[in-house]
Amino acid sequence: MLIIVGIFIIVGILEAMTPHLSRKSIVFGVSIPEPYVMHPQLLLWKKKYSQIIGALTGLFLLGQIGIYFSPIKEDKMVLISFIFLYVMLLLSSGLYMNYHVRTKKLKAQEQWEAHIKMVYVTDLSIRQKDETLSPVFFSLPIIMTVALITFTYMNYEAIPDVFATHWNAAGKVDGWTEKSWISVISMPLLLLAIQISFFILGRGMKSAKIQLSAQAKEASIHRELAHRKYGSWYLAAINFSMTILFVVLHYITVILHDQTAPYFFPLFLVFNVVTLGGLLLLIWKFSTSNERFDEIHTNETAVADDQYWKWGIFYCNKNDPSLLVQKKYGIGWTVNFANKWSYFLIGITLLPILLVIFI
Repeated sequence: MLIIVGIFIIVGILEAMTPHLSRKSIVFGVSIPEPYVMHPQLLLWKKKYSQIIGALTGLFLLGQIGIYFSPIKEDKMVLISFIFLYVMLLLSSGLYMNYHVRTKKLKAQEQWEAHIKMVYVTDLSIRQKDETLSPVFFSLPIIMTVALITFTYMNYEAIPDVFATHWNAAGKVDGWTEKSWISVISMPLLLLAIQISFFILGRGMKSAKIQLSAQAKEASIHRELAHRKYGSWYLAAINFSMTILFVVLHYITVILHDQTAPYFFPLFLVFNVVTLGGLLLLIWKFSTSNERFDEIHTNETAVADDQYWKWGIFYCNKNDPSLLVQKKYGIGWTVNFANKWSYFLIGITLLPILLVIFI
C-alpha cells in the first residue's frame, strides 16, 4: 500500500511540475521565441495546469486511501489503484493537449516569429566536456545476466518440473510455471532485453543533438551537460539495482527452489527507493540547471524545429542522425522515429512485455 501511495505522490508531483521542468523556450510542446518566453499568458497557463493536476492528484490520493480502508480484497485493491493511476495520467494527457493547441494558436495569432530573428547557435567544444557514463557501466549488467543464463542451463537437470514465478503482496506464491528450455530463463531474458535498451539509451544520450539558446548560451550549455550527466547516472542506478533484484530472485526461486523468496521484497523496496528517490533528485538537478530569461538582450532566438514534432511528442527528422532527442515536454528523452534504430529500441523495450504475456 505504501509503495502504491508513493507512486501516486511521485507521479502527481512530476506531472504537476512538468511545464516548469521543460526548457523555458518550450511551452506545452511548442517552441517559443526566446523574447516571448516570459509572456504573461504562457506563465498563467503553466500555473493553471499545475494547480489542476495537483488537485486531481489530491482527489485520486484520497480515493486510494479510501480503498485501503474498505473491505475490498487485496488483489482487486491493487487493480483499482492502477486504474486510478492510468485515469489520472489520461486526464493529464488530455489537459496537456488542450494547452498545446491553445499555445500554438496564441503563437500564430500574435505572429511572434515575424518579429524576431532566427539564428543557429552551436559550440563544437561541448562534446569534449560531456560527462555521460562510459558504455562499460551499461555492459557489466549485461555480462552478469548472460552469465546467469549460462549458469541456469548448466543446472537445468536440477531445476524442478514446476517452479514459482509470481507472488502476491503478502509474499505467498500465487503463480507457477512448468519447466522448459525457455521458461527457466524467462526472467533473465526479460532482464537482458531491458539492459540492452538501457545500453542503447546510454549511447544515445552521448550522441544526441545539442540544443543551445541564443539569449542564454552558457546557461543552455550547462543544462545540456547536466541532462546528459545526471540522466546517464540515473539510468545506470536503475540498471544495477534492477539487475541485483532479478538475479537474486531468479537464483533463489529457480536454482535454490526456495518458493518464499525471502530476500525479494526487501530488495524490491530498495529498488523502489532508488527509482523514485533518484527521480526526485533528477528533477531537482534538472530544475536547477534550466536557463533563466529575466533579461532579454537581443531580438534573436534559436531556430525552432516544430516542423519535426507531432503534438510536441513524436519527433521525426531524417536529416538528424541522432537516435535520441530531449523531450519537448517534461524531462527525459524520446526517439527520432526517422532513425531506423529507433524501431529496434522500441522492439527491445516491448520484448519484456511480450515475454511476460506469452511465456
